[in-house]
Amino acid sequence: MLDSFEQLVVEAGERSATFDAVAAAADVSKGGLLYHFPSREALVDGLVARLDALLDDDVARMTSAADGVVDYFIRTSSRSALPEDDPLDRCITAVAGLGASGRWPQAVAALTAMQDRWYQVVLDEVGDPAVASLVCLVSDGLYFTPAQFEEASVASGAPGASRRGRASVDEVVALLRSLAR
Repeated sequence: MLDSFEQLVVEAGERSATFDAVAAAADVSKGGLLYHFPSREALVDGLVARLDALLDDDVARMTSAADGVVDYFIRTSSRSALPEDDPLDRCITAVAGLGASGRWPQAVAALTAMQDRWYQVVLDEVGDPAVASLVCLVSDGLYFTPAQFEEASVASGAPGASRRGRASVDEVVALLRSLAR
């Protein structure tokens, strides 16, 4: 049921994720949905809890990554590097949609807490608040500009390809690592 709510928010927006639509997508009765999620707020809270759990998993992978936190964080920030239908990416997108509606402050708080947590993990590794902030800003830039560093796309002249992204992700990671030293 939560999967269906999340998918509807991602694909069609928060307003389209009505109880009727969620129940139909989950192939359950509306009563069955209401038994588990008695209010719209309960659905939103369930999605926020899912984001928290997925973030815990992501932070565990970050802190145990062989090449370090910065390398992991930057490389997994490009949507083009993520597996299709990545659970964390899909959940972030859904919670961001809920937050953007202005009706769910817990969604905004969850996204803020997520960014704060990533910042703290990066800061713990690099030790410098300015460098940690820069790493997080680069991560955000990659996440919201997914094709920026795809050199093949830029070289091919594909529609929408950005000419700004001339450095490879490897070069960006190396530069950020050098700043952290």
